[in-house]
Amino acid sequence: MAKLVVITGITGVQGSSVADTFLQTPGYTIRGVTRNPESAAAKAWAAKGVEIVQGELDDVKSLERAFKGASVIFGVTDFWTIWKDPRTAEQKAPGQELVAYCYEVELRHGKNLADAAASTAATLDRYIFSSMAHATKSSGGKYTKLYHMDSKAEAVTYAQGLPALQGKFSQIQAPIYFQVGTEWGLPIAPKKQPDGTYRMTAPGPGHKPIPFGNVRTDLGPCVKVLVEEAPPNTNLFAVGDYISWTDYLRIICETQGLKYGGFDELSYDQINELIPGGLGHEFGLNVLFAFEFGYEGNEPGIVGPGKYGIRMTSFREYCEKNDFSAMLGK
Repeated sequence: MAKLVVITGITGVQGSSVADTFLQTPGYTIRGVTRNPESAAAKAWAAKGVEIVQGELDDVKSLERAFKGASVIFGVTDFWTIWKDPRTAEQKAPGQELVAYCYEVELRHGKNLADAAASTAATLDRYIFSSMAHATKSSGGKYTKLYHMDSKAEAVTYAQGLPALQGKFSQIQAPIYFQVGTEWGLPIAPKKQPDGTYRMTAPGPGHKPIPFGNVRTDLGPCVKVLVEEAPPNTNLFAVGDYISWTDYLRIICETQGLKYGGFDELSYDQINELIPGGLGHEFGLNVLFAFEFGYEGNEPGIVGPGKYGIRMTSFREYCEKNDFSAMLGK
């Protein structure tokens, strides 16, 4: 009998990767949970044979209905969707930082997912939650306001404390997306200089490697391993490639036929000024945390894809398969 995999955020990057993987794996049926089943993206999944149901992360009862009968649940929260929602600025407390309020909402969403997953304990084999390192703890208190990281990490602690999820919970951590400097429209994107070369600016030193990955293609296979091979309570860091900012730009130039012009380091204050509203704060500190303490944190027992022989995409492979002409203004 086919096992039911329920995927939250199926129209997003991570949920789509998980759906692709299990659609290609015999023995599973897929149910996708989305806020708007009538969206074009949701209908596209329905056309592929995915059962699409409505569910809200702020509504535990809707999640319980969506999770009913699940053997596997993939849970993901999205700090940035909360941050971009115009209602967020209206709902936060007077004088409260926008990102601090987003932390509260995302943590609530993570707890709601865990509670709803616990309600399916009779059928549930594995609940996989998309998490991040606890920046405050891993940095020994140096980074106490990395809200989009700690919100997910504290949701993990909550899930681990639910008796109904004992022996059924694991977590996956996504790395920095390859697309951060190529598709997201951030001011760190390579820019053409008057002499025809391309330069890049980003937080932190240019020579030190940090973890990246092609989350859209590679997260799903990692989740599948957590379901089929890894023991419960596994914390899998789905890193694809360790590269420096300098090599990031150099590989883009080599694969796109461009002249490499060099890298300029941005301080936290500079990236915060370039990207206002808290986004620069979160992104800048996230990268600086990664340089100093490791993106995945220092919790014991974290494993990488290599432990299970998972084939991950290198940044060069990603660049060779994509054309960045429009973004780079060639």
